[in-house]
This record gives sequence, C-alpha cells and structure tokens, in this order.
Amino acid sequence: MVDKGTARAAASNRAKCVVPLAGAIDTHVHSSPDVTPRVLDDLGVVAAAARAGLRGIVLKSHHFATAPRAVLAQTQAAELSVFGGIVLNRSSCGGFNPDAVRVNLAVGGRIVWMPTISARNHLNYVAATNNPGHVGAIGAGLRETGLSPLMRDGRVDPVVGEILGVVAENDAVLATGHLSSEEICAVVGEARRRGVRRILITHPEAPQIRMPVGIQRELASPGTYFERCYYSLLAGYPTDAMLAEARAVGIESTIFATDLGQAHNPMPAEGFLQFYEALSTAGLSLEEWQRAVVSNPAALFSFSASPEA
Repeated sequence: MVDKGTARAAASNRAKCVVPLAGAIDTHVHSSPDVTPRVLDDLGVVAAAARAGLRGIVLKSHHFATAPRAVLAQTQAAELSVFGGIVLNRSSCGGFNPDAVRVNLAVGGRIVWMPTISARNHLNYVAATNNPGHVGAIGAGLRETGLSPLMRDGRVDPVVGEILGVVAENDAVLATGHLSSEEICAVVGEARRRGVRRILITHPEAPQIRMPVGIQRELASPGTYFERCYYSLLAGYPTDAMLAEARAVGIESTIFATDLGQAHNPMPAEGFLQFYEALSTAGLSLEEWQRAVVSNPAALFSFSASPEA
C-alpha cells in the first residue's frame, strides 16, 4: 500500500532519482471529456506525457470510444504516439457490438477492451461490497444488467467470438477489462484460437478481479502481458505483493501502467514517476522497470520504443 501523502511528497525529490521515463509507454490513462471527473483532458494528458519524456500513451474511457479522440490528440504530439480504442460497455457501444469494433479499428483504434463497468463480474463486486468507492462511482446511475462473454454452458458467446475475429483480422490488442478470472481464461483461449496475437490482461490485482498467480502463470505466453497499475497501489494494494507477483509470472510478461486520470489522484505522468519510486523502494531494478514500461508495451503495440530507433 502506498500512502498518498508520501507519494506526493516523493515527487519533490525527483532530481535525486534516476527514473527512465524517456521511452516509457503508459497503456492505461483516463482523460476528459468524460462523465467522471478527470484531472486533464486528452490534450492536457498528451502535453504532460510529452514533457515527461514518454514515448506513448493509451487513452481509455469506460463510456466513450477513444479511437477518434486519439487521432485528434495525435495531431498535437509530434514525438508521442497516442493510442485509443473502445471498451465494450453498454454506455459506449451497447455492449458486445462487432460493428462498433470494426469502425473504431477502421479509424485507427488499436485496442479493444472487454466490458468494464458493464461486466457482470464488476457489477457483482459492486453489489457485494459495502463501500466500492471509485469502482462503484464510475458506473453509478446506469441501468446495467451485467454482461458476460460466456454462455450458460461456459463456452464463449458467438458474438464475442466474432469480435475476437475482428481483433485478429486487424492485428489489434485485446484487453480483458473487468471480467472474472474464469471469463478471462475462456476469452483468452478463444482469442488465441482465432489468431489474436496481442493480449493485455487488465490489472489482474484489481479488487473485482484478484486473479491468482497460478492462473496468471497458466495464461502467460508470448504476446500476452499483465498490466499492473499504480492506481491499485493508491487504492491499497501492497507494493511488495505487486512486485512479487510480477516476478513470479515474469517481468518479461509485465507492463506497469498508471490507470490514472481521476481528479483525486496525481496526474498520470506524475503518477508514473511515483510508481517507479514505490516499486524501486520495494526492490525493483532499473532494468526490470525499463523492460516493463518501455520494451514490453512497445512490443505489444508493435512500434519502436524510442524515436531514434
């Protein structure tokens, strides 16, 4: 767990830290416009990331497609790659919508997330939790019934299979959103069968997922990465536990990202630095950090990790 006051105070000591943000790629950033308060808009996030020396960011919204927004933001970023996509929530596209996936990839989208706030697993967690906090707030007020990619017999729903086929045809990234571990295993297996080569397991440490390390090891494979987020530490997840899990599954399959943008948390670029400081204090090496924030996300999105390369 990271104390928020300590994390913010650590930012004042940056000059004493060797933090290789140059070339880093944050695969999970929330920005406005959004229905949830965000600390920066798309252009602000891009500008701050560029100043910090990042090589790329991924814009994510639970309620809106970010593919066209990323295209516009990219025009303001000469040396920063801006990626977007779509989350398969009811509020963003009606849920499992193959045509929404097609058009978002057609305009330059690079990533498709399984449902987050519309996921049955997410809603079950919110309903069973006395105080879900931000996890509950991001979907508050919506009439959700809960989406699952699986049919009653445990097989992947044909419409989800069609979406996976579209992802494969476009060589896009499939992210697992807020599905349960059981659902993730089934979707990843079907995705691989259909030819999806780029898979991102979204914050397996998040409270509504809590994927066991044993299952993570079973899913680990070339082209599959586990996105471990700073937001989770700010929300109380132990730093040493996150680092231990990353090493147990393999730093070669780890991507450290922020999942920031909330109005009550640090700005994403600032938080990325704090994330390094927290992990470094827990024992992370500079080489491990570079692998997880430079090389691995560059491989996932298939682009050079540095402008000079």
